Amino acid sequence: MNIHSDRLSQVIGIAEKAGETAKKFFCLPELKKSFKSKCDLVSEADTTVEKMLLESLKAVDDIEFLSEEFNPGTSLSKPCWIVDPIDGTTNFVAGIAPFAISIAHYDGSQVDLAVCFLPVTNEMFSAGKGLGAFLNGKKISVSIENTAINCVGATGFADITQHGGTGTLPVFCSMVQKTRAMRRLGSAVTDLVYTACGKFAFFYEAGLSPWDVAAGSLIVKEAGGIVTEFSGGSNYILGKTIIASNPEMYDFVKNEIGNSLSKNCF
Repeated sequence: MNIHSDRLSQVIGIAEKAGETAKKFFCLPELKKSFKSKCDLVSEADTTVEKMLLESLKAVDDIEFLSEEFNPGTSLSKPCWIVDPIDGTTNFVAGIAPFAISIAHYDGSQVDLAVCFLPVTNEMFSAGKGLGAFLNGKKISVSIENTAINCVGATGFADITQHGGTGTLPVFCSMVQKTRAMRRLGSAVTDLVYTACGKFAFFYEAGLSPWDVAAGSLIVKEAGGIVTEFSGGSNYILGKTIIASNPEMYDFVKNEIGNSLSKNCF
């Protein structure tokens, strides 16, 4: 398989069509929405786009799905598609960009293909295992920034908003004083791909799900970045914590997290 293979081209085409569908719902005042839990919002667009993705991807590779709305309990014990129809639903419902469509192909042991599409800005990110990462067909790489005060970093607070703990807030309080700026875009997929193309020097977050990180993490790694759990381990797809960084800033981010969190947090 190469970056122009039939499978990757097919998935990019499917993501484009899903983005067109999502944009038809975007900013609709009558958009139907509900809460799956106290803090977990789902919209009519999420379910519509996910159904479309599942039907289309099944024709590319007829394997199981791990997806946010319909198949959240699927294990990673065998090949599957890992899909997030709209990452950043709160943004989407409020008429705010960014939001993203995320598709990862998992071969039973690792993600080997990834596509993330930001429909509003028409940014199509893609990667194949060992083949590099691309934005709208052009190869991308992580930033080379090596000084914290010159870095723009990204984070999110899924651990706080969904689980009610203090979580990573102490990390943010420390980071914001040591970096040029910290951003919270409201879409982990966007944070990851923007790290991959060098807009952010790094991203970290806790409390995420596999569909939030599976595709974007491969794109970061194929762009030359490092992706681990907070501990430095490799189970970031299922492990609930993630650091994605350029190589120069990785140790800084990992150390800041370790120093800012109490020993019993994670």
